[in-house]
Amino acid sequence: MDAGTLATSFHVWQYRQHFIFKELREKNMTVQCVLCKPKIRMLSTSKNSTSNLKKHLERKHATMYLKLPKGQMDGPNGSPTESPKEPRYKKSKLENLINQMTSQPKVNTLVFNFMVENVQSLSVLEQPAFRKLIEGLSGGKMSMTRNTFINGIMIAYSKMKEELKEQLDSVQSVCTTADIWSAHNRSYIGMTCHWIEKNELERKSAALACARIRGSHTFDTIAAKIHEIHLAYNIENKLQATVTDNGSNFVKVFKEFSKGDNENYEDDIVEFQDVGTILDGADEAMHLFLLPHQRCASHALNLIASHDLAQVLSQGENAQVYCSAMAKCFAIWNSAHQSPLAISAVEDIEKMKLTAPCVSRWISEYSAVEKMVSLPETKLMDVCDSFGVPRLLSYEIAFLKEYINVFKPLAFALELFQGEQCFLGLVIPTVLTLKKKLCEKKTLALYLFDVINPVLEAIDSRFKQLFASLEAKMATATTPQFRLWWLPEAEREDMHLMLVAEATRLETTDGAPIGSDNVQSEDEFFSFGPGTGNSDTEEEVRRYLEGTSKNLSCLKYFQRVRKLFLKFNAILPSSALVERLFSHNGNILTPKRNGLTDDQFEQVLLLRYNSKICTLDKLFPE
Repeated sequence: MDAGTLATSFHVWQYRQHFIFKELREKNMTVQCVLCKPKIRMLSTSKNSTSNLKKHLERKHATMYLKLPKGQMDGPNGSPTESPKEPRYKKSKLENLINQMTSQPKVNTLVFNFMVENVQSLSVLEQPAFRKLIEGLSGGKMSMTRNTFINGIMIAYSKMKEELKEQLDSVQSVCTTADIWSAHNRSYIGMTCHWIEKNELERKSAALACARIRGSHTFDTIAAKIHEIHLAYNIENKLQATVTDNGSNFVKVFKEFSKGDNENYEDDIVEFQDVGTILDGADEAMHLFLLPHQRCASHALNLIASHDLAQVLSQGENAQVYCSAMAKCFAIWNSAHQSPLAISAVEDIEKMKLTAPCVSRWISEYSAVEKMVSLPETKLMDVCDSFGVPRLLSYEIAFLKEYINVFKPLAFALELFQGEQCFLGLVIPTVLTLKKKLCEKKTLALYLFDVINPVLEAIDSRFKQLFASLEAKMATATTPQFRLWWLPEAEREDMHLMLVAEATRLETTDGAPIGSDNVQSEDEFFSFGPGTGNSDTEEEVRRYLEGTSKNLSCLKYFQRVRKLFLKFNAILPSSALVERLFSHNGNILTPKRNGLTDDQFEQVLLLRYNSKICTLDKLFPE
C-alpha cells in the first residue's frame, strides 16, 4: 500500500472508527494494522470486545488516534445510536458553593465596601435599579437597607480604630498633621498620623480624626481638640512633632501650650495680664501640653512663590511686563473655564486642554503658564484670537519662558515636599540646593536678574527656624543620601559628636532600667582619658559617616543609626497629607449628603482613608 492510499485509509478510519468498532464487536475477527510499517501487526478481536485494537492504537499511534467520548456511537448514516451521557455532577455541592459565595453577609459586606470606598450617597441603597442589580447578581439576595449600612459604619469604625491603635502601639515614633476645613457652614479639624515601618523603612499614614469644631477657631479650642485626639490613640508619649501650616491660629496654639523650646517667635513680647483671670482658667489649661511644632515646609515655599515673589515682580523694573503678561494669561484661563466654545477652539488648534489655576497654589499657576509657553508662537497667537484676548507680545512670551526656566527648581522642591514618602531629612538639602540653583540662574537671567536676590532672602527668612532645628539636622545626618556632606567642614565634627551622644542616649533608654544590678563602677562613671565612652557606638557612627551608599537599605548594617533615622525622620516636612484627607470631604459632605450626622461623616471619611491599612471583612455575622 502506497503512502497516499495509507493516508486516505487512515483518514476514513478516523471518522468511521466507531462504526468499525461496532462491526468488530459483533464477530471474532483478526485485523491488520497498516500503520505499523515496515512490519504489519496482526491483532485479534473477540466478540463484544475490541480492547486489543484500541489499546494498540492508543499506545503506538496516539498522535493519530481519534478518541471519542465513551458511549457516543454513530450509525452507518451518521445518526446517533446512543445519546451522550451528561457529566454526573453533584448538584447539591455546586448549589452549596454558590450559596456560600453569595450569602447575605457576603453581599452586605460587598455593598458596604462599595458605598464607603466610592463615596456613594445613602440614597443609592434605596434606588430600585440598584436593588434589582444586587438581587440579580447575588441570586436573589437582598441589598442592605439604610439602617443596616449605618449600623455597619459604627461596627466598622470601632474595628478600624482598635486595629489602628494596635498598630500604633508597636511603633516607637510618630508625627501628626493638623488642619482646619470649612464647608456648608460647618468647620472640622482633621488630623493624620505618620510613622516609618521599621523593616522596609516605608512611610505609613492613617487618619485619626475629622472632628466638628463649633464656634470660633480659637487657639485654646484647637489645642484641646489636638490633645484629645492624641490621648484617644495613646500616642502622646511617642509623638515627635505636630506639623501644621503657618496660620496664626496654629502658631499661637503651640506658642502657648508647647512643651518644646524649639519655637523662636519673632513677635514674642512681654504681656501683663490680670492674675485672677489667669488662675480662673488654670485648671482647664493645666492638662494641655503639646509637643513641638513643625511648620509645613511646602506651605513656606508656597508663600515664598505666591506672596514674596509676586510682590517683588509687581514692584520691580519689569513689573509692567509681568502684570501685562499674567493678565493676558488669566484672561485666557478664565475664558477657558467659562466658555465651552472657546475650549473647543483650543482643542482644535493644539489638542490640549487649558485649566484655570488654583489661586492659593502657586504650583498650579506655574504649570498653567508652562503649558501656555510650550505652544509654538503662531498657535499661541491663534489661542489668543480664539478667546478674544490681546495677543501676547514677543517680549512678554520671552519673559514667561524665562520665568518658567528660572523658577523650575522652586516648583520641583514644592512637588518633592508634598510626596507621601518624603522625610524631614530631605528639607535642608533641598533648600540648600534650591538656593544654589537660583544663584546659577541669576547669571543668565535677563528679566529676572533683580528678582532672585529678594527670593533668596525670603528663603533664608522663612526657613531660619528649620536650619536652627536640631531635629532637622539629625534627620538629615541619618539619611544615607546626605550624611554630613551638606554641612561645612568646620561643623561636621560637632555634628558627629551629636550623633554619637544621641545614639548612646537611645541605647540607654531602650536598655534595662537602672537598678541595683546596674550600678556603675568608678571606671564607668568617669569619662576622662583613653578608652572611655561607648566605643561600639562611636565605631558604628564613624563607619556610617565614612560610607558612600545612598540607599536606605544600607541602614541595616548600622542599627543604632537606623533607630535615629526612625525617630527623627518620622516627622513629615509637609502637612499636605491632611489636606488630601479634606479632598475626600468634598465628595462626602455635599448638599445632597449633608444629612449625615457629624459622627457618621467622620466615620465614613476615616474608613475610606484607612482602608489600605485596616481590613473591613466579616462585618456582618453569618
